[in-house]
Amino acid sequence: MTRSLPLIVDLDETLLRTDTLLEAIAHLASNRPAKLLVAIGALAKGRPAFKQAITEASDLDIAGLPARTDLVEWLRGEKSRGREIHLVTGADQAMADAVAAHFALFDSATGSGNGVNLKGRNKQAFLRQRFHDGYVYAGDNPADLHIWRDADGIVLAGVTDATRRKAKALQKPIEADFTHPPASPGLWVEALRLHHWTKNLLVFIPLILSGLYSEPSAIIAAVMAFVALGLVAAGGYVVNDLADLAADRAHRTKHTRALASGRLPLKYGFAAAPLLILAGLILAGLGGWQAFAAIGAYLAITLAYSFWLKRKAVVDVMVLAGLFTLRLLAGTVIIGAEVSFWLLSFAAFFFLSLSLAKRHTEIVNVPAGAALNGRGYTGDDAPFTLAAGLTSGMAALVILSLYIAEDATPLALYGEPALLWAAPVLIGAWMLRIWLLAHRGTLRDDPVSFAVSDRISIGLGAVLAIAFAGARFL
Repeated sequence: MTRSLPLIVDLDETLLRTDTLLEAIAHLASNRPAKLLVAIGALAKGRPAFKQAITEASDLDIAGLPARTDLVEWLRGEKSRGREIHLVTGADQAMADAVAAHFALFDSATGSGNGVNLKGRNKQAFLRQRFHDGYVYAGDNPADLHIWRDADGIVLAGVTDATRRKAKALQKPIEADFTHPPASPGLWVEALRLHHWTKNLLVFIPLILSGLYSEPSAIIAAVMAFVALGLVAAGGYVVNDLADLAADRAHRTKHTRALASGRLPLKYGFAAAPLLILAGLILAGLGGWQAFAAIGAYLAITLAYSFWLKRKAVVDVMVLAGLFTLRLLAGTVIIGAEVSFWLLSFAAFFFLSLSLAKRHTEIVNVPAGAALNGRGYTGDDAPFTLAAGLTSGMAALVILSLYIAEDATPLALYGEPALLWAAPVLIGAWMLRIWLLAHRGTLRDDPVSFAVSDRISIGLGAVLAIAFAGARFL
């Protein structure tokens, strides 16, 4: 029986549903980028030195990292029966010690150090020497197969079906098998926030307002801008989630996000973000230098927001409003239309109001005096965000009304301009409803994404579209 043998447990993506080295890199990139650059320089001394430098520079909250809870409970049961349990990992020794201290499960903890990277063959040699009377090994990776060949028993932790088949072919006892769903298409849809692509529909508004919607070249250009923005934004969302792991895990709803929860391995996020961003920039470049510049500016601001600006009160919502407005600007320049300062002015105040509504929802759910995690606000800031948000919304309606009165009507830009007055009424009604929900703390998502699935919002939008069509074509 293998139950009497010591149980050796791997750390990354086995005991934890994440990789501690990538967690530390993401933490440093978001909070201490200068220290990350210094740590990267340690690569010249080898991987163990690099891991040590990263671990020493970061201060990860071990308690906040997602654990494989079913495995942990099983280990506690084995521990209660008097079984030896040892943590042996390729992570730095200091990280191994910190994890062991947190879980209080292990008889010893051994990690990389003294010039030895405790992975692969090095780990196999260590286990042979230390546990020469036999051991059972808990791992997650195809690279663990050669260790399982030496082991007397196997514990599988979140392995793929292919790895499971190969492990069973070794004809060793499998003491436990803790399954982990693979990264399904639905999980990627969630991680890349594909439902937020609805925000990129803003690039088509200049196409409609300029009257170029009947020109095939303009339609193709707008579609290219839509896809390019979608790819860049998706990559930006992944970067934001990597930079915001700790804050998301402490959030009342965001803790379930794919990367924060460990359902999607961090290595996939690190790979997907640059590929998506590069694809988006290449597509934007095909639309001309102006489109590339607009979408490039969108990317730069998004990254600045993810790593720094989102922690600055007021600045964060101004940046979010600017990103929405940039979508309109990208849609304008890529089709070669004239830039409308009426449209951009309205958009700036309108989206500032919606951005404040999103933040206000979070603030009203925070106790008075308590800080909003990862942001520069406290629970006492609700009156400020309420006043600023409603004021911005009213300013947007004033700009829209002035446009109708001073430009659209006198210049006969529309066949029936009187119907345009439905716009400030309908938009004003919708905005007040958004703010009522935000003040009650019941706004489920950011207002734009909320509107796409809300029947009242869809109904108001349909009436607005009919009024605009009537004004244009009657």
